Amino acid sequence: MSTTNSFKQIMEEDALMFPPPPEIEEHVLGTLQILTMMGQAMELYIPKVFEMFILTLGGTVNELDQAVKNEITEGTPGPDADSPTPGMAGSLPHDDDELTH
Repeated sequence: MSTTNSFKQIMEEDALMFPPPPEIEEHVLGTLQILTMMGQAMELYIPKVFEMFILTLGGTVNELDQAVKNEITEGTPGPDADSPTPGMAGSLPHDDDELTH
């Protein structure tokens, strides 16, 4: 049984026989650079825009941070979390759930 991938081999042969035109390659690379720059700008400015809206509405960023910290302490499930079912990963049996077989 042959371990070579014939489709990959055909693709490589086609790439050698018919290389992409340089204009298309430049266009794709230019588009990728623009998208990368836009992503970096969004990563930098979007959080500041939300802070501006909070400050405009009369709140403070410190109040928002404190509310998030007080709402859910680390490691505990929120009040709307479902209780684990018996046998579910991470669930521990309770004393009153002993099996009487």
